[in-house]
Amino acid sequence: MRWLSYFILAYLMLGLQLGIGGHVRIGGAAPNLILLAAIFLAINAPRDAALIGCFVLGLLQDMLTAHTLGLYALSYGIVGMLITSSQHVMFRQHPLAHAMLGLVGAGITSIVLLIHGWLHPAGGISIGTLFAMTLYTTLLAPIVMGLLHRMRGIFAFQPARRTRAPGGFALSR
Repeated sequence: MRWLSYFILAYLMLGLQLGIGGHVRIGGAAPNLILLAAIFLAINAPRDAALIGCFVLGLLQDMLTAHTLGLYALSYGIVGMLITSSQHVMFRQHPLAHAMLGLVGAGITSIVLLIHGWLHPAGGISIGTLFAMTLYTTLLAPIVMGLLHRMRGIFAFQPARRTRAPGGFALSR
């Protein structure tokens, strides 16, 4: 993976989140574009690079929000671990897979933020806002992920190595 391309993607997604996030709110909730970039990395990058990339994207988002430092980093790290462990069984280009991964990722992020809101009520987000953010991010996932998939060559992702199992079946590493 080309790290310069990764940092440019992170910069663009953070800028879009800050720039248009307030203007495209529906019901007080903005889509989480940075999460979609983290999911894109987790789908395509090798495991170690994907986990580092997801965690750093979350950390950068933490620095730009008023939330406690580490909430988005934790949630994106969890999302990255779930997606990278299932990379070999999913069809990476299918819009339905993108929508489902967006739903799972936004759901995990919402659960982490909700638990933090219960533990520290002063900085919590309402359940309705988190639900709206999850639905909004899920609906935008196929569009954003489709656009990012078209730019996949810029990142120079390494394909998964295949080995032969006993019996001649191909396994991904």
